[in-house]
Amino acid sequence: MSSTIRKTEWSGIYYDGVSAVPHRVTVQIQPSGIQIIAQSGSQLSWRYRDIRQTQGKYSGEEVRFERGSGICEILTVSDIAILQSLHALAPDLVTHFHNPARRQHRLLLTILAGLVSLPLLWVAFTWGIPWLSGPITTLIPMAWEQELGQFMATELAPPEKRCADPQVVQALDTMVNTLRRHVEATPYTFHVHVVHSAAINALAAPGGQILVFRGLLERTETEEELAGVLAHEMQHIVQRHSMRLLVQQASMGVVIGALSGDVSGIMTFGLQAAHILQTLSYNRDVEEQADEEGVLLLLRAGIDPQGMLNFFRTINEKLGEKGKTPQHITQYLRTHPSTNERIQRLQKLIPPTFNPTNPLLPKTHWAQIRELCGSTQN
Repeated sequence: MSSTIRKTEWSGIYYDGVSAVPHRVTVQIQPSGIQIIAQSGSQLSWRYRDIRQTQGKYSGEEVRFERGSGICEILTVSDIAILQSLHALAPDLVTHFHNPARRQHRLLLTILAGLVSLPLLWVAFTWGIPWLSGPITTLIPMAWEQELGQFMATELAPPEKRCADPQVVQALDTMVNTLRRHVEATPYTFHVHVVHSAAINALAAPGGQILVFRGLLERTETEEELAGVLAHEMQHIVQRHSMRLLVQQASMGVVIGALSGDVSGIMTFGLQAAHILQTLSYNRDVEEQADEEGVLLLLRAGIDPQGMLNFFRTINEKLGEKGKTPQHITQYLRTHPSTNERIQRLQKLIPPTFNPTNPLLPKTHWAQIRELCGSTQN
């Protein structure tokens, strides 16, 4: 048995489910459960049967464990090797945890099958087998994803179509940097661009690129509403939702050409991906994950998450108006479904005693900032 498998102690971050303050802890794995030891010396014992794993299935992701319901306790460990140790120490009690050894085995089989039977793989991918997108995405280098995202952002929003007002740029940079400080162990640097368009929409491109359309910016009442939209889109990027769905829907030949370093392949895939991104629709599970992780990110950052819910309510109010749903609202709903059920579910995640501690833009007037990019009437 290797030294990695025998390791029983790890460093982690613990959230108690009451406050948004992260606590650095030592994590010890034992035959019956996990022991969490705070720097003060206090300890918690988690039984394996009470723990669920919500993150750590994909390469580069931190391992995340949760206990309880609602605003639950959270334990994150950056080293995915803890899962190997758990399966070696208590194999019968952690069958509900992801096993990296099985993932490596599946990846090996996938690569081998692709080399032996590339035509069959081509047909399978063309028909859109969803489960292929996850393993393929794990093989995509981060630098390549970032290059793709920059290409797509330039294609969808060239410089002449972006709002370059310095006050708007500074305000959005402040927001996204505040949020990023509370995203655990992410390799991404986020860039937000305001696109001159009356559409009420926001898009998360791979590699950290976020496009906010002017129509959405102008319809936010407070900076917290826009921060809620940004937190949601950032989670799509961190969880690699956009990358996985783009790989799933693009053609296999283009992906292989791009990954092999073919410049024309990268450009062709980027053009195809940019077109797909504009009409990309996430499934319910992906949207719920981005919603919930976005709310938790706002809580950790000390930002009022009611802003996110207020923006959703604004969309729902437009839907409730008599007559045909406005085209701009339809564009947002195509990629970001908004329902009363969604709002109620997120409301349950917010502690009743939560008090915002981080004023986003204390020295600015949001009503002025949101209008600086020009009117949607033009």
